[in-house]
Formats: sequence, structure tokens, C-alpha cells
Amino acid sequence: MILERQEEERSRIDFLELSEVGEFGLIEMLSRRVPPGRPDVVKGIGDDAAVLRASGETWLLFTTDMLVEGVHFSFSYAAPRQVGKKALVASISDIAAMGGWPAHALVSLGVPPHMPVEVLDGIYAGMQEAAADYGIDIVGGDTVRLPERLAVNVALLGAVEAGQALYRSGAKPGDLVFVTGFLGTSAAGLYLCQHPGAAFPEEEAGFLRSFHLEPRARVQAGRILAGSGKVTAADDVSDGLAGEMHEICRASGTGCLIRGEAIPLDARVRKLAGLVGEDPLAWALYGGEDFELVFTVPARDAPVLERALAAANVPCCLVGEILPPEKGICLETKPGEKIPLPRKSFDHFRADED
Repeated sequence: MILERQEEERSRIDFLELSEVGEFGLIEMLSRRVPPGRPDVVKGIGDDAAVLRASGETWLLFTTDMLVEGVHFSFSYAAPRQVGKKALVASISDIAAMGGWPAHALVSLGVPPHMPVEVLDGIYAGMQEAAADYGIDIVGGDTVRLPERLAVNVALLGAVEAGQALYRSGAKPGDLVFVTGFLGTSAAGLYLCQHPGAAFPEEEAGFLRSFHLEPRARVQAGRILAGSGKVTAADDVSDGLAGEMHEICRASGTGCLIRGEAIPLDARVRKLAGLVGEDPLAWALYGGEDFELVFTVPARDAPVLERALAAANVPCCLVGEILPPEKGICLETKPGEKIPLPRKSFDHFRADED
């Protein structure tokens, strides 16, 4: 009977295309194929980083990210140095979301044979710049030939005090939802990168572009959150606030209400959106790559965390609350009015993202 079910599942999978399953469906499907981890695996698939037991009083954090030319970046607006720096920061942000500190990186490149050596040198210069900023050692990697475009993969090892790792799971109804910094800034910067003729003051445009091309990871904020012992769930805003809240609610078995008017938007983001006819709230909810942190905390503990972040000059804003699962994942468009909040995160495989 078990063999029959396995054959039936294989047959069903054989007839599905990636565009039907989507990126997140594929991850879920493949994770079912992965057997349970060894006793030293504290947390495997399903969070920003894997958590592994090590000797002593720390746990290891292990994550990987890949950037592909034409999908995640374009040399038409990004310098090689910026590509390298961003590739490392994307993985650093995963470690920050778990409350840890980054330590050692492996870098693998898939390189077209026509790629100028100067481009690769620039990418590594950017990585070294980021590594110096965050105290990371680049300790090795791999290089292979790809026929058409460049791919940059970073595998990053970090650490966190044993028992203090932050997870997407753990949020409970009544918890408050906070975000650090401002959201939608990277999406606004990307718009300007892709529309170089936009009539927008260059000083302000440069500010917005920098958030997309040279983002920062909130390592210090993550360390504060982990050290507080108060945070019930956390994630980094790499796929937009809506996508991250879906991740947290799914992992925690809850719903949530996000208040649109409370989402922090930089004045320059609002100004650009107004000039070009875009919705700044959509940039915040679905734009992604802000690499801020979103976290949940019981209401009684929120003031302590707000003061700790303020003391470290980390902006922090209350944007919603966690609800029972039957309440769903909702957006309050204005006081008293709410609508379902779709995920709409970037999906590498779906042709028709919802």
C-alpha cells in the first residue's frame, strides 16, 4: 500500500511543471524528500538558516544564497563591486534574522567564458569590502563555467548563543509585529535603476538607489533581539513584508493584521511613487530586498525592546499584531477596514504570480 502511494505521488509530480508548483511549492515538495536530521541538527529546512549544535556554548548557523545575472541584478545599472557586496549581504541578513553573527563564507561562481576578468575582480572587491565591514573571512569556494550569464552563490557560516536562535515559528495571538528601519526603499531604488530617465532630484535618487545596490544587514538589531529573550518570531524582509508575514504565520500556525498606515515609508519613497504613479505601500509589501527585520513580541515586553533598539540608533515601528489562525492574514487599509493580504512574493518559477 505504501509503495502504491509513493508511485502515485511520483506519477503526479512527473506531470507537474515548475510554473504550476512555484518556488515555494517546490521547496515544500523537496523538503519532504529530506530525511530527519542527525541529533546535532537543531533546525533544518524552513527558516532563514539551519541551526546546528556545536561544542561549547554556541550553535552554528548555516545559510546560502544565489544571485543570477538578469534575475537578481543587471550590469546595466549595477557595478561589479556592488554585485559582490550585495551577494554577501543577502546571506549576512539571513544570519541577522536568526539573531547571530556571521563568520566564514564560501563563494562559488558560475561564469560565462566571455566574462571580462575585471568584472570578477570587481565582484570579489565588493565581497571583501562587505567581509571587512561585518568581520567575515572568505575561506574558499568553487568556479565553474556557465554558458550565458553569471551566477554568484554564497554559503555563510555564523553562530549564535545556544538556545538564543530566532525562528519564524513561535508567534502567538496577541503578539505585536514590529519592523526595523523603512520599507519599500530598495524597490524605489530598483525603479530608478530601471528607469534612469525618471525626473527625480539626483541627490534623492542616489540615496534610493544605494538602498537597492548596496544594502545593509541588521546584524546589531538581530543580536539585540536574540539577547533580549523576548522575541517570539523573526524574519528578514528579503521578499517584502507580505511574504515574510506569510512565512511567520505559516510557521507559527497563526494569522495576523498588518496596518498599512503604520508601515514606515521614507519621505523620498513617497515622493518618487507620487511622481511616477506607483503605490509606495505596494513597494513596501511586495518589493523586497530591504533586508530589514520583522519580529513579533508579547505586548508586555515591547517597551523594553523598543528602548534597547532606540539606544542602538535602530529605528523600530509597530505595524500590526498576530491573530488566531481563523482570522487569516489581513491588511488594514484604513481604520476599521481590512482586506486579505496576498503573498505576492517574487517566485522564480511561476509565470502568473498572485
